[in-house]
Amino acid sequence: MADLIESILLHALETHASDLFLTADKVPSYRICGNIVFPPDGVPVPGAEIDRFRCRVLSPEAETAYLHDGTADASWSFPSGERFRLNFFTSAGGPAMAIRPILSGNQLNITELNLPPVLETLCKEQRGLILITGSTGSGKSTTLGAIINQINQTQGKHILTIEDPIEFLHPNAKSLVSQREVSSHSGGFGAAMRSAMRENPDVIVIGEIRDLDTMQAALNASLTGHLVISTLHTSDTIQSIERLINMYPVHLQEQAAIDLGMALLAVLSQRLIPRKNSDRMIPAVEILLGTPMVRKSIADRNYNFLDDSLRRGTALGMVTFAHAIFQCYRNDLITLENARRAVTNTDEFDLLLKGMESGTDSFRNYYGESFDSEDNSLVNMRFLLRMALDNHASDLHLTVNTPPMLRINGILRPIDLPPLSGVDIQRLLYSVISPRQRVELEEKRELDFALSVQLTSDEQDKVRFRINAFFQRGSLGTVARVVNSVIPSPQSLSLPPPVLGLIEKHQGLIMVTGPTGSGKSTTLASLIDQINSRRNAKIITIEDPIEYVHRNKCSVVEQRELHSDTLSFASALKFALRQDPDVIMVGEMRDVETIAAVLTAAETGHLVFATIHTNSAPQTVDRIVDSFPSHQQNQIRQQLASVILGVISQRLLPRADGAGRAAAFEVLIGTPPVQSLIREGKTHQLQSVLETSGKDGMITLDKSMENLYNAGIVTLEATKGYHADYKQTQEF
Repeated sequence: MADLIESILLHALETHASDLFLTADKVPSYRICGNIVFPPDGVPVPGAEIDRFRCRVLSPEAETAYLHDGTADASWSFPSGERFRLNFFTSAGGPAMAIRPILSGNQLNITELNLPPVLETLCKEQRGLILITGSTGSGKSTTLGAIINQINQTQGKHILTIEDPIEFLHPNAKSLVSQREVSSHSGGFGAAMRSAMRENPDVIVIGEIRDLDTMQAALNASLTGHLVISTLHTSDTIQSIERLINMYPVHLQEQAAIDLGMALLAVLSQRLIPRKNSDRMIPAVEILLGTPMVRKSIADRNYNFLDDSLRRGTALGMVTFAHAIFQCYRNDLITLENARRAVTNTDEFDLLLKGMESGTDSFRNYYGESFDSEDNSLVNMRFLLRMALDNHASDLHLTVNTPPMLRINGILRPIDLPPLSGVDIQRLLYSVISPRQRVELEEKRELDFALSVQLTSDEQDKVRFRINAFFQRGSLGTVARVVNSVIPSPQSLSLPPPVLGLIEKHQGLIMVTGPTGSGKSTTLASLIDQINSRRNAKIITIEDPIEYVHRNKCSVVEQRELHSDTLSFASALKFALRQDPDVIMVGEMRDVETIAAVLTAAETGHLVFATIHTNSAPQTVDRIVDSFPSHQQNQIRQQLASVILGVISQRLLPRADGAGRAAAFEVLIGTPPVQSLIREGKTHQLQSVLETSGKDGMITLDKSMENLYNAGIVTLEATKGYHADYKQTQEF
């Protein structure tokens, strides 16, 4: 009857089963493509035959241990070389076996197994720690075997493996491969590791890090010139780091984190997904690489920042599970049903399905699709964003107890939909943000981020939105601003010619001011694009968030986003000065530290652009000076007077023909009289200078609106809300 078990093993090979389960007096079952399958003609296997087969496989010592512990691991192979990993155990019904067919090690190829190419690069490393993680049955041992085979076939190394049990036999190729089985040759992974070090291996492969003893031995080896590769039973890369550090007693965790940060090369966490139209499985692999920032985050035990590094590290080769699974689906390797079953972060995956990505990666990376994927619900975020775009709206407003609203030509207009509840808004917003962003929203009660959306089947046809989420009256609210993918020209914005003259300067400060929604970001983008198109310069922008993406033309443009690329405007500006810029753009001067850094940058030979929320050009000067303590204000006046090139204050007015909005500009030029008034603290006289210096290119907001009215671009009614009082309106 032992032949019965052998015939069952052969059937497992023929059906490409990943696992086989035998229980006394029951029909065998196979795991094929992740599903349990019972053969229609299967016959029960007597318990006595399982006992007989076990005694045939196990050594007398292992059989004694089985009778004591109720479990034992072993390996067995046919004379022709087909190999199996066996686990014998006792169940309620009697003896049982879990069996896994194993391929020959020299057949394992990284590319053919659809493993990430980064593994081939990691195999070339001389020292450090590589971890392969995942749940039981996720293919970790196969990946280890592929790594061993890659090194064995390409490098002259001494590879030592410590396994329980040995799963793949690796005949020597270019490398010397020594394989040790823990249960047969040593007392445990840790003890085997200490013994292995005396054999002077180049590469050490540890079957599994099970305890602190093994972890410490692996860490010591990776820090002393060996390439160490091992596995861990954890579900993702970040959890793996936490698990390893938490193996140590609390008083040793700080040093353990530092050592792990120094040693780590990569963590690869994998899941097996049934391949489409096949009886095979395909791995989806999350990849965390040991970059300097990742190593620092590990040393600091800053796991939240570690998660950020993983999501932002696509250009370096890092991949999240959601992206890995989505790529498998996009390449038609797996079905949508199996993709959804495998993914953990369903929100991030659904966002990718819809052709959307949030955060900095929304413009750095793009994953499209060949079809229009909609939610099953009647109204979803993508539908509302498309409504905003189709109606040429500047903003989409979502407020509780109100239908979705579009701002069209400056006027809020409701969409013909029922009022939204708090739950509706939460569902809409949470469909486009990550779990980390949810936490940030709950903690800070507001959130800014960028979103890139593919609204057609054309992968290149994508639209960007700037989204602000907030709480009001205890409920969520959201405003999404449509960001034009095409940077408008100064002519299309009707920017005054004197403003274009300012960007010819190579040093000084140009400020663009106005209330929220007045078009400051668009004006800045247009001015930066003009420099980019005409000058050979290095331009650094610091924004929150990035709205317009600048491609390098005549200049080199580096764009940094707050919270994604830097922690603050002031910090980014400080380091920008060391990056040899010619032009710097600061998205907003929010605090004293940022204002001081802007003034310093303008003083030290840079052309600096910045925005600030003020209502007029003269008021901007007061706002900057008054931001500082009284004992510093005189010094700030001197600095500001020496660097000011101009202040542009702007408003957007509805056009008379209903075709959008027109900008009215107030322009204060930093002439010697203006600089003198600022230096002497006589800012109350700036308005007079502004009104009487048209010959110098200055223009008041009133004059600009008058020009728009006389040209028939705006109506008189449209200008009324921008005058200081009733008398001024009548005079106008």
